[in-house]
Amino acid sequence: MSISPQNSLLQLGSMSIPTVFFNPVQNESIEEQSIIAKKLFQKVVTENSISLEINLPVKVHTGQPGNTTFIRPEFFNGIIDYLEGQNCSPHFVETNMVTGPRSKESTHREVAKKHGFTRIPLVIADGENGDEDISIPVQNGRHFTKAHIATKLAHHKQILVLSHFKGHIATGFGGAIKMLGIGFASRNGKMEVHTKDYTNTQKTIDWSDNKKLYWGDEFSERVAEYALAAVSNKQYIYVNFMTNITKDCDCDGQMMKPIYDNVGIFASTDPVAIDKACYDMLAKREGRKPFAGEHIFSYAEQIGLGSTSYTLIQ
Repeated sequence: MSISPQNSLLQLGSMSIPTVFFNPVQNESIEEQSIIAKKLFQKVVTENSISLEINLPVKVHTGQPGNTTFIRPEFFNGIIDYLEGQNCSPHFVETNMVTGPRSKESTHREVAKKHGFTRIPLVIADGENGDEDISIPVQNGRHFTKAHIATKLAHHKQILVLSHFKGHIATGFGGAIKMLGIGFASRNGKMEVHTKDYTNTQKTIDWSDNKKLYWGDEFSERVAEYALAAVSNKQYIYVNFMTNITKDCDCDGQMMKPIYDNVGIFASTDPVAIDKACYDMLAKREGRKPFAGEHIFSYAEQIGLGSTSYTLIQ
């Protein structure tokens, strides 16, 4: 990890080193964290001379019913204020899960409304049944030649990706990479990534049969390849919230207590760099590996998703 107080992008030979901007968070209020997120987002936009699209999609996780530690929409108010001040008309965008009330658009919308995602419009990108998607080629992958990316995400060239960095039962942890690889996949795509006997006529997954599911490094590689398809020829901005750091994912519909104290909020244009910065900072503070799943970094860099090297600017 290199530290630079000035440059938002350094050149090392023919390789560019992405910048990750960071602001620590301890016990700041929701409003204060919202302002921090806005300043970080604005910094990325300014330093990278990004021209924001008018109808900018804001990719979020609406939170599984019963889960109380997902990143609530109030934390995004500062960013939305900034976007509206730039004459943008942002909208939240989500995709359907494989099972449960968030597996169909109609009931997914009910959950999102209950969880407060009402300030700006919400788009469910893969439609009522999760089968509206576009096949995007996967370059350099060992598992896929194409990925099923939700239609109303695939059509956009620029997206703001808001992620919660926390643990995950299958990948070890989840952040921006997982938000791309699973969060941008249609419901059908999610089934393909997870299950070993996937068919395009499949309706659901038997989560109780672990032998039919991918786990660990192999699953992480599949997620990274789907993430690569999601960013193909696109310009995304990433903001990671490293607060309420739980052992498991926001898709887990139960109350969970954080297993680590808050770290902060991160922002970048590189999904691998931002996740690596999150992981590295937590590992340094705790003096150990905070989660399993580090393999995804080297594989994601190998296939061209992003960089494991970064410049961190606080």
